[in-house]
Amino acid sequence: MSANAVVIIPARYGSFRLPGKPLVDIAGKPLIQWVYEQAKKIRNADDVIIVTDDKRVEDAAIGFHANVLMSPSNIASGSERVGFVAKNLDYEVIVNLQGDELFISTAEVEKAIEALKEDSTLNISTVASPIKNEDEWRNSSVVKVLVDANMDAICFSRSAVPFFRDEPFHPLPRLLRHVGVYIFRKEFLLQYIGWTPTPFEKIEKLEQLRVLENGYKIRVIETEKFSLGIDTPEDVAYIKTLIQNKRIKL
Repeated sequence: MSANAVVIIPARYGSFRLPGKPLVDIAGKPLIQWVYEQAKKIRNADDVIIVTDDKRVEDAAIGFHANVLMSPSNIASGSERVGFVAKNLDYEVIVNLQGDELFISTAEVEKAIEALKEDSTLNISTVASPIKNEDEWRNSSVVKVLVDANMDAICFSRSAVPFFRDEPFHPLPRLLRHVGVYIFRKEFLLQYIGWTPTPFEKIEKLEQLRVLENGYKIRVIETEKFSLGIDTPEDVAYIKTLIQNKRIKL
């Protein structure tokens, strides 16, 4: 596989819903270490870098021998934090892997990287998995993405979309759950972080909407693999229960 790609993991300490999230213990390791070690398995990426705004996260990353860089604490989004360090790196493709995606499917990230290399018209790709039940569809913590016949995103929303007007909810082929990873061309990422946050982005608190609102496509690579971001103490407890009951394996 071709390379010249880097994975950058933004790890902000002051998460509103889960303060200190990167250092939350999961089966004996901090969350950020699980994500870093998973990212190292992405075969068509040359390197993995953690970028953080907090010395405690930096010290932890150094402790498990990760590459780590510091960024200011007042950066608004993960992609902007990634862009802050990417502008000084010599890579064509920048992978923004959110710092709570310990179950990320590396095979699908590899496909998302290759999608940009195979189609010169694409500037950004991402990953999503099928929504299989109504609870998931109604959950505002689950970001829904609707895709068209070319697997390009139509919309992202925390709301239960699409609206089932005349029938009960049932899984649909192009109704997916977004997974927290974005693959950018470097020059597009630097352009993106210079744009003003857009209305729908600010309302939904979804940074990818800035891309759609400015008229650009996001290619979506589908995966069947389970992925669950960790945003709340309840998510941490749920993950620990899954591990203890051996329903998932780290």
